[in-house]
Amino acid sequence: MVTGLGGSLIHADSSPDIVICIPAFNEETTIGDIVSRSKTYGTEIVVCDDGSADDTASEASKNGATVTTHLRNMGKGAALKTLLQEASKFHPDIVVTLDGDGQHDPSDIPLLTRPVLDGLADVVVGCRFNGKNQIPFYRRFGNNLLNLITNWSAGTSIRDTQSGFRAYSSKVIPSISITENGMGVDSEILIELAKMGFKIEERDITVTYGGDTSTLNPVSHIIRVILSIVLPKHSYRKTVSRVGWTLALGTLTTVLVSFELVRMPFSWLGFGASTLAFTLGTLAIAQSPVGRLIRWLRRDKAARLLHREN
Repeated sequence: MVTGLGGSLIHADSSPDIVICIPAFNEETTIGDIVSRSKTYGTEIVVCDDGSADDTASEASKNGATVTTHLRNMGKGAALKTLLQEASKFHPDIVVTLDGDGQHDPSDIPLLTRPVLDGLADVVVGCRFNGKNQIPFYRRFGNNLLNLITNWSAGTSIRDTQSGFRAYSSKVIPSISITENGMGVDSEILIELAKMGFKIEERDITVTYGGDTSTLNPVSHIIRVILSIVLPKHSYRKTVSRVGWTLALGTLTTVLVSFELVRMPFSWLGFGASTLAFTLGTLAIAQSPVGRLIRWLRRDKAARLLHREN
């Protein structure tokens, strides 16, 4: 017998209700296979067709998924918001999310759900960067940058903050409030849940990138995620917004020059890198004014004053 969701007890030999959620946009060539292979590991499969122009919805439906459709493409964040709302209707023990493009292997689902069932984690993230997968350099570079920013904001040390392959305990779902419609949703959810004190674990997964060589999409992804993290959602965060725009500009310059998409003298590259380093540091302080660094400085100062008084 193990501790279940919401404090209840789940017998070890019982079958948990697992709803698998798949956001998809123009994935007619892969979605059917993903749905079919996922059925072994879930009680329900829900696909959000995010305004596809192809037969994504029909392929998912005929392979056994419950399909909800956006009339136009609204972004991954909007798709996940819809999926979590639909998943809640089934009152699941666990919600699993994975991409519909074929990069994730559904047979890894038990690796993510087991820690939740055993009461070891509230959220389990599938880590692609484990030394076993062949991942393009630009993806590793971009992911490391986004890991740095996300972990600073969340106070975590997650190796793959951008992974969409995750398992969530049902008690976590009501706490997820998605405001980011685009690709920044993965960071947004982690930051939000970490600050609420939920326990987040990682497990190594396999990943496949077939013929994925474009560098334009990763650059766009990096900038959009950074902006989603640093742009203010409240009026009192206008200072962070200005830092965010500076960070985005410095990052864009560095990335474009690194990939030789834009040519400029080396001195300009150095300037861009310096700007990036400076704004990253500034962002770390501005984004978390009561974070670990500030708390440490205040505690150190208080200790020195106390020592003087004694």
